[in-house]
Amino acid sequence: MAIPHIRTAARLGLCVVTAIACQLVPASASASSGPSHDLVVSKAKGFPSIQAAVDAARPGDRITVPPGVFREQLVIGKDLTITGSGARRTTILAPQTLAPGDDGSTSIIEIHNGASVKLSRLAVSGPGSGTCTAGALGSGIRVLGGARLDLGRAAVTHITDTPAAPCFRSANAVLVGDLPTGTGSATIHDTEISGYQGAGVVVLNSGSRATVDHSTVTGHGRLSTDGIEFVAGAVGRITRNIVRGNECREPDPDCGPDFFNEFQHSGIVADTPGTVVQHNSLVGNQVGIYAVGGSIDIGRNDIVRSSFVGMALQDGQFTVRKDRIEGGVHGVAVVASSVDTNALLDGVRIKRTSGAPVQTFQCCGFTATATVRP
Repeated sequence: MAIPHIRTAARLGLCVVTAIACQLVPASASASSGPSHDLVVSKAKGFPSIQAAVDAARPGDRITVPPGVFREQLVIGKDLTITGSGARRTTILAPQTLAPGDDGSTSIIEIHNGASVKLSRLAVSGPGSGTCTAGALGSGIRVLGGARLDLGRAAVTHITDTPAAPCFRSANAVLVGDLPTGTGSATIHDTEISGYQGAGVVVLNSGSRATVDHSTVTGHGRLSTDGIEFVAGAVGRITRNIVRGNECREPDPDCGPDFFNEFQHSGIVADTPGTVVQHNSLVGNQVGIYAVGGSIDIGRNDIVRSSFVGMALQDGQFTVRKDRIEGGVHGVAVVASSVDTNALLDGVRIKRTSGAPVQTFQCCGFTATATVRP
């Protein structure tokens, strides 16, 4: 029997990632060699495009981008701060043609070479002009090769192909890390992420880390999507976000409620011990939170109107504290497919479910057990 919910890169929407290793460079490649400077994107200043300013800048410089739509692809391999005039006023828009990056896929912005880049007060937007079969858009912002992204007071929107479709290996709004090797890191805060074709934020591989907080992540509305995924060994914090509208949508023949033979789509997915998932609001997802492997710090999340279950806990030992779950078929599903699974629900409030508030699912000789503590 196939067990698709042993969460692997191939399962998690991570088919958007190619298996080409990142090219790593020494950390000194981003080291500043002198005092920082301020550059302004302007023809009058000699920088008619953002990429022109990036190319001219020294590590540590600051680039200011005025209001307007900049139809270009950025490749950044040095420490920089890039500041727009507001997420509704400055937009970096996918150009007609996108060149493949270090991992062989395309993105509107690629950050690599160990660079530390701060992006704020701007929007990154698609759609890409490619299709599922030619020129598919891999991601809005791509972070790889040990690079770091700080994204704040920003927006990443319409990260789809043309037409928007469930294409293989596309299109995540923000993609951090690489498989089978390579890492990245990110801090994403006060940012609106919406209209993506694959997932909103994907952080993957052991050694990759991220914090996502005070942000809004909204699915496409017509396609099957996932919200925030920390998977394949990636760890970090997911706190105080609004994540909504990530569901199994037709046509998607692989989707369904069967944990052992079908796939589900989730607001938040985490599979690495030590990851923190707290104080989030999850609205209208197929599964609100999907945690795999145990020892994930889950607590005080508000989960409403899930189309299937508010929370799924699979293959490990879990303690969940003081979450509030309303609606759905089940509030909590405890799933055993590869190890015996135990979940302690401490002060979890569940109401208005159409089925049992807590339900166990088990196969292959493994047991699933739930203990409810008032």
